[in-house]
Amino acid sequence: MKEKSKGTAIIVIAILVSFTIYYAFGTSLGSKPITAKEYVKILGVGINVDWMTFNKTNYYYFYWRNRGVNIPHIFRIRGFDNVRIRVGFDLTKDPNALKELKEIVNDCLKAGIVPVITYTAFDIRNNPTSPDAIKHFIEWWVTVANYFKGTSYLLSYDLVIESSGKIKEYPQILNKIYNETIAAIRKIDKYRIIIVTAPANISSPFSLKELKIRWDPYIIAEWHIYAGGPCSKERKNMTVPFFNKRYIKEATEAAVNWSKNTGIPVWMGAWRPNCYPKRITSYYPDGAPRGYYTVGQILPFVNYMTQVLCKSHIPFDINADIRFFDIENLKWYGSQARILDTIMGCKFSGQII
Repeated sequence: MKEKSKGTAIIVIAILVSFTIYYAFGTSLGSKPITAKEYVKILGVGINVDWMTFNKTNYYYFYWRNRGVNIPHIFRIRGFDNVRIRVGFDLTKDPNALKELKEIVNDCLKAGIVPVITYTAFDIRNNPTSPDAIKHFIEWWVTVANYFKGTSYLLSYDLVIESSGKIKEYPQILNKIYNETIAAIRKIDKYRIIIVTAPANISSPFSLKELKIRWDPYIIAEWHIYAGGPCSKERKNMTVPFFNKRYIKEATEAAVNWSKNTGIPVWMGAWRPNCYPKRITSYYPDGAPRGYYTVGQILPFVNYMTQVLCKSHIPFDINADIRFFDIENLKWYGSQARILDTIMGCKFSGQII
């Protein structure tokens, strides 16, 4: 494969800056335990990334890493405070994947960006009553906890990517799995931040009240709305995004009120700034995948979501990196710049509870 010349400038920047940031951020701030209330103040604005999910993104991540490029640093320069690293590999059987994940986490710390590991967990989401699936899920996290023991406390564990699939109908089972997994992790790492999603209805904030776990000062609750974007099921009207301002406001207020009543910080782990077909067939001239709505059509939704979350002091992540960043050529899609610029307009110091 021929060398990519476009990343030369980024390579130089990454090498010059990364070590300075690492000692100021990764070793100092994360050297001692960080409580959940402190952690939400540094999560800020983040993005879900597929560096450990899809073969293509995984390949190019390490293609560039082997040439001295710190990709999380590129995301930090763009303004992101954290990355939610979605992991689809079976880490109980793949030591190379564990090694790659550790390298990504270290790259994040060097870049000054908070790494959050989350498990796609298809086995437990689709087979929630299977003893084998439950056992494997816990073993997966025990493997991670043992491997990352001693890593900066800026690293956190987000147990399940979302309560979707069959498991959305079994909150009592997911609560049981949460409690067993947290207990197993705590035997290895007492103070690591652990994040648990609302246990029903695809991580709905209205389901936070159904969380029944043993809390400690290092646990954060997560919720989602519009994780798949503002999509109309009928898709009869493709000129106006399908979203409800009242619903967004009420969902956010539900999360805020639950947090205030319980004293447990919350995080909005994923919302998608556009609606996309399951199979992308159309692209912008710069290579960005086309959603159902143009940038101009979607900006009112993006602006409203950003403003409501920001004013509520709730850190959030957007979904996902491949919609905005061309990892093959190390460039942000210019056609999507207005969307990211609008999202980056949110600057806050964390939630107040």
